Amino acid sequence: MHPCIFIVMAVYRPDPAHLKAQLLSLAGQTHDRLHLIAVIADTKSDNLVHELAEEAGLTLTLVPSDFGLDSVRAFETGLSEALRLIEAGGLEQEALVALADQDDIWHADRLEKGVVALRASGADLVHSDARLVEADGETVLQHSMFAFERRQRRPGLRGLLYRNNITGMTTLMRPRLLRLALPFPPQSGVHFYHDLWLGLLAAATGGVHLIREPLVDYRQHGANAIGAIDRRQGWRGRGKRPDAMWLRREAAAYALARYLAQSTFNRIADAVADGRLMHGEARLSPLRPFLKRLRGAGTHLWDATRLALRGNIGLARIATGFAVVSLGRTVWTMREALGAGLNAAVNAFDTRLYSLSPGMLPRPPSSLPKTNKSATDHKEIVDLRKEPRWTPEFTATDPAVTVLVPTLNPTEIFAGIVTALDIGLGLAARGYRVRFIATDLPVSSPGTSRSFILHRLGPGVDAETIADRISLHCGVQSPTLPAHCGDIFLATAWWSAHVAEKLIRRHGYDQDRFFYLIQDYEPHFYAWGPEYADAMASYDFNFEPIFNTTLLRDYFAARGFGFATPDTLAFHPSIDIARYSRGKRDSARPGPRRLALYGRPDVPRNMYATAVETLARFVEREGLDPDDIELISIGQTHGDVTLPGGLTLKSLGKLPWEDYPDYLCSVDLGLSLMYSPHPSHPPIEMAASGVRVITNQFGPKDLSQLSPAILSVPATAPDLADALSVAWHADTVPQQEREIDLTKLGLDPELMIDQLAENLASRLPQDQG
Repeated sequence: MHPCIFIVMAVYRPDPAHLKAQLLSLAGQTHDRLHLIAVIADTKSDNLVHELAEEAGLTLTLVPSDFGLDSVRAFETGLSEALRLIEAGGLEQEALVALADQDDIWHADRLEKGVVALRASGADLVHSDARLVEADGETVLQHSMFAFERRQRRPGLRGLLYRNNITGMTTLMRPRLLRLALPFPPQSGVHFYHDLWLGLLAAATGGVHLIREPLVDYRQHGANAIGAIDRRQGWRGRGKRPDAMWLRREAAAYALARYLAQSTFNRIADAVADGRLMHGEARLSPLRPFLKRLRGAGTHLWDATRLALRGNIGLARIATGFAVVSLGRTVWTMREALGAGLNAAVNAFDTRLYSLSPGMLPRPPSSLPKTNKSATDHKEIVDLRKEPRWTPEFTATDPAVTVLVPTLNPTEIFAGIVTALDIGLGLAARGYRVRFIATDLPVSSPGTSRSFILHRLGPGVDAETIADRISLHCGVQSPTLPAHCGDIFLATAWWSAHVAEKLIRRHGYDQDRFFYLIQDYEPHFYAWGPEYADAMASYDFNFEPIFNTTLLRDYFAARGFGFATPDTLAFHPSIDIARYSRGKRDSARPGPRRLALYGRPDVPRNMYATAVETLARFVEREGLDPDDIELISIGQTHGDVTLPGGLTLKSLGKLPWEDYPDYLCSVDLGLSLMYSPHPSHPPIEMAASGVRVITNQFGPKDLSQLSPAILSVPATAPDLADALSVAWHADTVPQQEREIDLTKLGLDPELMIDQLAENLASRLPQDQG
């Protein structure tokens, strides 16, 4: 049998010469039954790929994308297309799938030897070694990436979670593995790559086989998504010591391994349940240390000992870190269950008990010596977010816009931080140096954070040049950070405004005014007290405001803040309306109509309790049951809620950003509340998706002015329930109501950044590169 091999390639801002060389190497394979699937992850390289593939004589399927895809999503999309083509062509028994990067070079026998290895081994996935070459594609740097990176040749299933030894662009696999692997487990940002997930499932089921010779030339250059790492010296000389930052890094690595182990177990369980796998076909015992709730540290410690005895010191260090975190997890859990938490619960019960009679707590014996054991350090009481935790070291050669954000970890980034990041990226694209500093939470993985941020650069930009202007720093664990006396700060929350003000005052920066990105009226986040007062105090500093929407600017003006003038910068939400309005709705979808609630119980201004009361009133008034309506909550994971009529509100939690628009096109009604002058994104996104959505008014905020699909009413359960009834009996949303003009809420974000850049021109030098 001469199998047809579908080659999946993700294309993202390619170097045309490198891409041409790669496509010619595909065309030159001794196994010549090929079909290239190119996923256009950058949204714009389709013409280039088509031209070069035609020149190379390759059969091509282009998979376009309306929005930028990271590498994992791009390969997931391409593999899904490969399965579709295999099924459409009836090629199940004579098709294989390979992965390719856009700038490497395949040896002519790469696929031929892969096919032989698959047949001989019976494995579901084979992969090979690779040579490391210079950017010119000819100069050989290392003859073996396995030797260069000290990869284990047979790590086993658990060993892959310590360090992945599979490079995607060397793989060849059977379609049955893809049916098991798709869709990939969701993640925020890129914390694991597709090759590791494929390798885990293959190792647990059909097996993984290594071809020990290099069959691909890996081109090492400045734009690699992941560059080769020299580990030939092992762990020596890296200077890592067990401190708080070390522990956080180890915890992040352990959390990822545990997540992937649990995801592998869950996927196998589902496959057994639906008949894709037979009972006993998968081998999951190596994952047990990650699956047990309170045990597993001993196995990781044994792995560390075994790896150290074999000379794999770097891997032994990783296994030791996993053991430390696993043990710490158990100790912390037991301490919370049986330690201070237990004492506090008993004391609280006794206090209530004695309040019944005699109304007083027993006094301790007078003979008991008085101690100060219960004294609390003042740092546990004072809000340290207002204090800069680092000292500026004026060693930077050029001044920069210094953006202060609470975190740079992708999993902890929400819409407000994304807006600040995009402003920083926009200024970097306009020639300014930009320094991002995490003020609240340590940076778990600098590489992951940098990749996440740079991936937000839009199409049509010189990504490498812009990336050179951007630096990321951890202001939590670093005692000093590089600075320049000409730096200008951009604060993004009230406490970072305090940080900016103190840094300027204490260290004598030339610029005594900072920019303040105001995205809500933050004093209202708190009851009257220290945080309320500190948030209010931030509005008295010497700053230039940037408002997220004119609605918020008008609210500040109405409250008498003199800095909220009509000419103050204000921009509309950065929502890609077209991405939602172009979504196709399935009017013939069977089953009950679907209502989606933006449900976040832990965020008071989203009024979760009011929303649940509204739903109860609505379904009772309309006499609805499960045959009529399905109630879904999105935004935050929470428990199910029973409602009248035998209905249950089920939580889907936070949906992956890439899946969110398509899901909204399956929703008929929406309920999204925000008791604040700032318009949250969900009502606008829902309306653009063709959903009739109910939201609340607040001060000058009335989102019904944006589209008739939005019903904006007073924030009371009776009013909201009335509006839901109106929406329930209304017609479907016509296309013209989905085309929402956001300029009513302020400048386009890009125009705002243009004006901000002009404002900076007299104060900061621009990079002319």
